[in-house]
Amino acid sequence: MPSVVSSVFEPLASIVDTALVGHLNTKSLAALAIAVAIFNAITWMFNFLVHASTQAVADYQAATNSELLRGRIRIALSLALIIGVLCSLFLGFPRHFWFELAGGKEPLWAQFNDYFVPRVWGHTFTLLSVTILSLLRGFGRLNLVLSMMALSTGLNIALSWLFLYPMAMGLKGAAFGTIAAHIITFSIGLFFLLRDERVGLRVLKAPIPQGQWLKFGKNSFDLFGRSFTLTMCFFFSTRLASRLGVNALGAHQVLLQIWLLASFFLDGLAISGNILGARFYFAKQYKRTAVVFWQLLKLGGAIGLIFTFFYLFAWPQILSLFTNDPAVIKEMDKVKLLIVASQFISSVAFVYDGLLFGLGGFAHLRKHMIIGAILIFSPLALMSLRSPELWWIWCALVTLNLYRAFTGYYFVKKEVYHRL
Repeated sequence: MPSVVSSVFEPLASIVDTALVGHLNTKSLAALAIAVAIFNAITWMFNFLVHASTQAVADYQAATNSELLRGRIRIALSLALIIGVLCSLFLGFPRHFWFELAGGKEPLWAQFNDYFVPRVWGHTFTLLSVTILSLLRGFGRLNLVLSMMALSTGLNIALSWLFLYPMAMGLKGAAFGTIAAHIITFSIGLFFLLRDERVGLRVLKAPIPQGQWLKFGKNSFDLFGRSFTLTMCFFFSTRLASRLGVNALGAHQVLLQIWLLASFFLDGLAISGNILGARFYFAKQYKRTAVVFWQLLKLGGAIGLIFTFFYLFAWPQILSLFTNDPAVIKEMDKVKLLIVASQFISSVAFVYDGLLFGLGGFAHLRKHMIIGAILIFSPLALMSLRSPELWWIWCALVTLNLYRAFTGYYFVKKEVYHRL
């Protein structure tokens, strides 16, 4: 439960930012959609820092070898720092290129720039904060992670509101609130990590055991390939939505927040699958692994059904939290049934991802994400060029999740249930 609840806090700040900006004006909402699409495309490419870090410190081998544990922590934090700085440079200087690539139009440039510039130069703290949280999860410090996420999310929301409305700073206010939250999260997490007697200040000069860079690098490469492909699907879905006009683009941004809300509830189950799968599977406790996985899948399916009925009966009220623009709401209503009907299968797909992380199935995830993007997502999404509707873009995203659920089931059945 702490894992599930803390995962909910992660998207809450982004959802509130979207809601706050949506009530500001539709033009700012469209500019935010472009900026968030670029940031998600880059940030999610490197979410191997999340899953590989958790798995690296949660498995049976690391739990029994403090030197190995410290070496893996040093690798994870070093990579987060290096990648964060490189991403800031990579995104910051050619930002107009990224703006145009994402489908931005000149009338949105000023608002886009207000949000994008502060976020770019604070991006290192974004990666460091998610990595430190992942390491703490690997240690099983889930209650601590929950408290940290609640604090940083509360500050993010409060500061974003303060900067956006009373101080009238525009979109840069929302950016400053997010950066402050990541800095606070990283600082608190580092303090508690260094307090652990197995880590301490020795981690700063810890030797890297032979082969660990290679192992972490291989897992990271596979996860990078999987994340790169998935984020490109989200990125180009926004790019295609931008061709349909400002109203469709604003609607697409809100729909992404609504659709991904369930996935963040399910991230808690996926994280539990990662931690417990790594712990039991690599200790060859296959029956225990199977029992845990089945329980997590049942919980995931139940959450998916809850969201199905929630969206079905509270759709107008949910949309009113984000915007009151009738044209934007009309665009979202066209996709309502698809969003509602997809909740169960998407929930199962998200949980299977976490189970595969725990089993070390990173190569499988990369391979099938690429196959799904090429053979399933792309043909359906590109239909929006012939029939200019958001429906085709969302049909592509939903069908891709169906494929992810099927291939996840196949891998878990082969690796766990056939060993019983």
